[in-house]
Amino acid sequence: MEGFLATIRSPWITHCVQEVRYQYWDPEPHRHESPTPGDISARRGATVEDDGDDHRALVRDMLHRALCRLHELPALRSLSIRFGDIAPQAGELDSIRDDLASILDALIFLGGSVSIPSLPLPLNHQHHRHNSYPHLHSFQLKSLSLARLPPIHLRQYDHPAFGALLADLEHLEIHSAGTDAWTDLVTDPLPPGLISPCEPFFSHTLPRRILTAPNVMTTTTIPRGMAIATTQNLVHLEALSLSFSDPIGVFYITYSFADLYFPRLRALRLQHVQFSGACDAERFITRHSAMLLELHLAHCQIAVPQNSAGQQAVDAAGVIAAAAAAAAAAAVAATGTGHGGGEELVMPDEDGFDDWPVVPRPWSDVYLEFANKLDRLVFLDVQDPWWMSFPDRYVAYSPRDVMQFLEEGREEDVRALEIFRRTVKERAERSGMEYKPALRIPDEDEFICDCH
Repeated sequence: MEGFLATIRSPWITHCVQEVRYQYWDPEPHRHESPTPGDISARRGATVEDDGDDHRALVRDMLHRALCRLHELPALRSLSIRFGDIAPQAGELDSIRDDLASILDALIFLGGSVSIPSLPLPLNHQHHRHNSYPHLHSFQLKSLSLARLPPIHLRQYDHPAFGALLADLEHLEIHSAGTDAWTDLVTDPLPPGLISPCEPFFSHTLPRRILTAPNVMTTTTIPRGMAIATTQNLVHLEALSLSFSDPIGVFYITYSFADLYFPRLRALRLQHVQFSGACDAERFITRHSAMLLELHLAHCQIAVPQNSAGQQAVDAAGVIAAAAAAAAAAAVAATGTGHGGGEELVMPDEDGFDDWPVVPRPWSDVYLEFANKLDRLVFLDVQDPWWMSFPDRYVAYSPRDVMQFLEEGREEDVRALEIFRRTVKERAERSGMEYKPALRIPDEDEFICDCH
């Protein structure tokens, strides 16, 4: 960190820095290692907890000061911060929350320098991280990545300067940490109806403070009443990576893509998103068909409600009756009578509905619609779920029961996906140019959340 601060102070280097990345140390690979005699000797006279907390507070303060000086790098366009652990231990949650709050404070400070380069300097223009904003030049961040982000709401997200920092982004990556681990965070009593401190992040922070639609205006008030800047949110966004560490959308933690639209979006990655009968995630994708060139679907599922046994029988009977009616109608159309088709009527197997809820829109329908509507797509990456506890393309849920997992995906899904892939590949070949993906394909262990 000291080296980075020295870099900022160097007049020969600052104008060359275009990207800054910071990664917290990941404790997971070392969690079960025994300390060496040297480690024990170095810690003599202080508890491990005290020593660790002091060091963490020091790093937190140094990182805050470094981030608050990023506006001094005139060529900087990209900032990436990755927190250390997808599924932290319960005893680490408070410290990580403090880390996040400190980083958000710094981002708020940087947000004050967005789109206001002509404002006069305040009378006391010495650097202070809370009481003044930088005015050396307009800070224009174009790419922001927040990986393993704790899925909790903090008041800093509501500050208008945070929205101002996001307003002109062209590339945004949000990868949330595991909700199972962060559910153990001790907070003030939750509002009625909520069961996890993570829920406000997905109901408020993400849709209203981070992924705010471009037609929503953000007003930024500079402290001491100096000026007010009004900006549109994410109107220039071209690449969006929205990755969850466990399935989000329908069951347990809900999230809706309804009404989200970014007019310049060319590349999109969705990870661990639950598709449903509401079709909001599906429509979010097809809504961008006019511009979308690149699509990543990583470990997504279709979530359907688990019906009662009686309702299952009714649904099964309804599907069988509908199949019989369709076959009879086809026979009439072919021969002009109700008897002349000459082919045996194939009925669905009633036993097949014993464990399968009715799936109103399977993956085969989704893939074929994507193949038909995404007529500019030239890059496609689809990955199935890999967790042992989440092995399937479909999942059933009940308000009172734990998740129940369905059997392996249907063969028609596999065929539809192959049609989708072939359609995109042939279109890319016809274009005659090699497309370079705007979004990286991460390693599998980078986004795995092993909470079990």
